[in-house]
Amino acid sequence: MRNSDFQEKSRLLIEETIDALRNKPIKSTYLERLIVADKARALYRELPQPLMLGCTANYILENVSCPVAQHDILLGRYVEVVPNEEEEALFRQLMKKNEELGSCMIDGGHISFDWETIVREGLIGYIKKSERELERRLAEGAEKERILVLQGMNLIYRAYRRYILRYADAAEKAGMPYQAQVCRNIADNAPVTFFEAMQLVLFVTNIYSIYSAGANATLCCGRMDDLLREHYERDIASGTLTREEAGYIIDDFNCKNAIILGRGEHQMSGGADTDTGWSRNPMYDSPTYVILGGYSNRGDHTTNPLTRLFLERIHPRLENPVYVFRRTPDVADDMWQLICDKLRQNSTLLVYNDETVIPAMINAGIPEYDAREYTIHGCNWPDVHGMSQNLYGLGYPMPRYIMDGLLDEDGNLRRDFKSIDDVYDAMYDECRKVLHRDFIKARFNEAHPASNTLCCTDCFLRGPIDNATSGFYGVKYPIVLTLVRNVGTAADIMAALESVVFCEGGVSMQTMADALKANFVGYEDLWKKCKSAPKYGQDDDRADAHGIRLINLMTDAGEDEAINPETGERDIITLGVTITDMWHRHEGARLGATPDGRLAGMPLSENLSATPGNADSVTALLNTVAKMPFDRIGSGALNLRMPKNVVAGDLGLMRLSVLLKTYFENGGMQVQLSIADTEELRDAQKNPENYRDLMVRITGYSAVFVDMCTEAQNEIIRRDELA
Repeated sequence: MRNSDFQEKSRLLIEETIDALRNKPIKSTYLERLIVADKARALYRELPQPLMLGCTANYILENVSCPVAQHDILLGRYVEVVPNEEEEALFRQLMKKNEELGSCMIDGGHISFDWETIVREGLIGYIKKSERELERRLAEGAEKERILVLQGMNLIYRAYRRYILRYADAAEKAGMPYQAQVCRNIADNAPVTFFEAMQLVLFVTNIYSIYSAGANATLCCGRMDDLLREHYERDIASGTLTREEAGYIIDDFNCKNAIILGRGEHQMSGGADTDTGWSRNPMYDSPTYVILGGYSNRGDHTTNPLTRLFLERIHPRLENPVYVFRRTPDVADDMWQLICDKLRQNSTLLVYNDETVIPAMINAGIPEYDAREYTIHGCNWPDVHGMSQNLYGLGYPMPRYIMDGLLDEDGNLRRDFKSIDDVYDAMYDECRKVLHRDFIKARFNEAHPASNTLCCTDCFLRGPIDNATSGFYGVKYPIVLTLVRNVGTAADIMAALESVVFCEGGVSMQTMADALKANFVGYEDLWKKCKSAPKYGQDDDRADAHGIRLINLMTDAGEDEAINPETGERDIITLGVTITDMWHRHEGARLGATPDGRLAGMPLSENLSATPGNADSVTALLNTVAKMPFDRIGSGALNLRMPKNVVAGDLGLMRLSVLLKTYFENGGMQVQLSIADTEELRDAQKNPENYRDLMVRITGYSAVFVDMCTEAQNEIIRRDELA
């Protein structure tokens, strides 16, 4: 197989994938998966849980199909059907049984595997290590629970290996001897070539996502340019691979991760008639993250040829994978131009700043060497590559803390507030009360481990084999996330109180409380004052200072609770995150009017964005966000919305690249773009057939706009209009 063969295969697969993403029937279902899993459950449900999981994995991966298409470069397809009436009845019956008996596919993703070990040792390395550890534990007379965990892990590794060997046979029968040999090589050895490494990563990722996970199996494939660099450079030097061929292999990898998705999206329109849903497709709209760039412990990150190659092969019409570029100040100008060009095409590409995330990891107690290995999984959650597990996300939205500190359940003032500092004190008390309760639970759970429930996830993390336990207790860095949410609305509330009540005078806290209880009805003049107070997103220090103070307050509270009151030592790793997903709508619906002029039930600000309509300009918003203390925040999202004309042409590309470069140099943490015009979005509602490729950003992944329900489309348009 040489360049011309790869080129044609890549072209055909991209066409197939784009067609599937746009035209796949909404009810397309992985029915075979459910049928085989049901049989496996009946056979093994009485076994101890780790053995049940391992045996069901073996049964499933021995009995599902191994489809092959002649234009495949990498192997790995999964059988979908549009159920007829009889099959639909069977599907619903199987779903009911899963509700009653529980599924034998229990994983939920949201993690980054230890891809360094996977690529270096291969599946065979895991098989041998689990057997060595099992032999050692048996010789020591270890407790039965740990023995069962290791036996279950070994069965899972062998199941994955057996599936790959079955694919080798399928490829041989399809007249694809090269791919067949690759499969046999990686079944019994660590990958040697770039092709083999890419094939192994794809198999592990998608076997897990389809056959191990119950739903929403978003996964991070790690720092693929960093981990596969040695394989790539060795192949290039030996003449067994060209740069063009490697690009086509990456194309196939991208397509295979995209074509498995369903239709629609879950955060804004989940459950609508336009959505496939996770019961039919465990991947549905779940993003698979790939990390590129960033400081490396393995070599000079500025000279890695794979970084640019992966970036070049990002296709703007594919929803998946989601690529994350870790920016460093020494990024080459032409590479930065390439990244900004991909961003303005609405590619599924996010940018993080190593200069803020690594210090945040270090401040959380993670050594610099490991902090350099940070990754991000969907949707915008932080990991230490293969060495961490996020145990809990603790805390409420910041506006809720503020309002609970200000007002009781009847809307009356809780105390006599003399200054904005009094308001902060009340908020801090509320915050500590909630976090203290949650941290007590976290310490109890850590001190009293539940019986080991093995997941396939545990098999591919660093630590669980050595400790013969689940990842919850076996990884090096169990992390508790402090949720620092809705900073825009929270800063606006504090700025309004300081401006309207404590600085200007003329408005008492009692009057403000009365106005809030009345939802500003009869208090229109006060409402106007509140709306015209300084706002987050206007590059106004009177508001932005509150954003800084609020983030510091929340992270201080988390760090204070991480200190064990009995020992005085920090015993929990806490990391602040600013992610709201789409909960700003739900939380806003539950919250009454707020002092910034927001009316009861209206959405809160989302992620790091300003409240829609408050930002004076893109530059002002970026300047505001860059002021925040991101050396204390591990991850978050800034959804930046811009019209097409602003970024069009050479001038637009230059404008965008300078704008974002300045933002990151000023201390910004993350950015992701949605480039669309309001008129275009409205026309897409009326004429969806003309806009099958119109993509919009939903927190940490992309969605096809016309596949979203009307309510979700209207929310996107509302934010776009106000932005």
